[in-house]
Amino acid sequence: MAFVTGAGSTAGLADPLVNILFSSKMHVETQGELFFNKAGLMKKEDGGEDPYNRKADSPIIIKDEFGKERGQRIRLALRKALDVNVTHTDGTVVNDRDGTGNSALQSYTFGTTSMIDQEESMVLNDMEVVVELMKHAVGFDTPELQDLKTNFRMEQEAANALSDWLTGQYEESILDAIYEGNAAHVIKSGFASALEHPRRIWGNNATAQTDISNDDNLDAAELRKYYQQLRIDNVNPIKHEGREAYVMLAHVYSVSDLKADATIQGNYQNAFTRTDASAANPLFGKADIIFEGIAVHEYNRIRRPASDANNGASTRRNIILGADAVVCGNASEPRLVRRKEDAYEDRYGVGIKQIFGCARADFFHINNNDKINQSSAEIMNWAEA
Repeated sequence: MAFVTGAGSTAGLADPLVNILFSSKMHVETQGELFFNKAGLMKKEDGGEDPYNRKADSPIIIKDEFGKERGQRIRLALRKALDVNVTHTDGTVVNDRDGTGNSALQSYTFGTTSMIDQEESMVLNDMEVVVELMKHAVGFDTPELQDLKTNFRMEQEAANALSDWLTGQYEESILDAIYEGNAAHVIKSGFASALEHPRRIWGNNATAQTDISNDDNLDAAELRKYYQQLRIDNVNPIKHEGREAYVMLAHVYSVSDLKADATIQGNYQNAFTRTDASAANPLFGKADIIFEGIAVHEYNRIRRPASDANNGASTRRNIILGADAVVCGNASEPRLVRRKEDAYEDRYGVGIKQIFGCARADFFHINNNDKINQSSAEIMNWAEA
């Protein structure tokens, strides 16, 4: 077979005269999947909820007051319920309502006993959301040549890349709030301190990182334990169309362990409900497993301890979310900005900025160490890497 000189032969594929067809489609490196952005997890704050009849339907609360008023912090208040031994535990007698034998019903709360000087003090706790600037930029030389060298408009590709980056950072900031109390860019700026989760539940018989091992993985018995703990602690479940459940975000390896559990496998074989395709809320409809009031979602952004010591590399810091677990404040919308110093237009730069913050819903009392978290938990499971 004859070839045109300079355009043939097997080595000729590298010849400069050989035409090269370049696809007009740009492929982008895959990053960790976004869950909070796509699962209908965010809503505007309502407040004023009934303590005995929750209407909550979302773990993430959005506050937009920053965009209307001046201020870098926004404070949310929580009124504690009155406490005069009105809780009745099954099996206790009427003069021992809390079941401890130490506290009887207060005499001034019934009959003709005077209430003068017996009033209970109301207690208010609060939490703060601090916003800070998040920003990033990309740059390249000689934009005129950049557009000649490729089929793609690099200015537009830079804007798309920055938009994707900020979306991922917002997701990570929500995770920062769950794990550390506040978004990382707020903590790094010195406006808040990192605080570990006040409700950390260890898998099976582990009590600390020093003794977590391969029998502390996620299984059906663990889900029962978590549900019981959350209900006893009055953690608010998410409610949707008459259903109540907690949402668990679990590492890929933890979900694999859960699916290998005999009880879960039995549920599959007996056609128990694993997902509810008819549910409008994707928190339920797209769950991998629904068991004992917990909707489990596989999530590949679950973190692990900072140190690999004591099986840290195999420890998964899984998350369970109830209603109103994280509050995010937006002080501005994302906006693209141009670099001003362009070196006689030989240097092009484009950046993105947004002022926002996210905080875990821990309500503190200003005069003591009283802390109330009624919305989430961090679950420490072992799962082999």
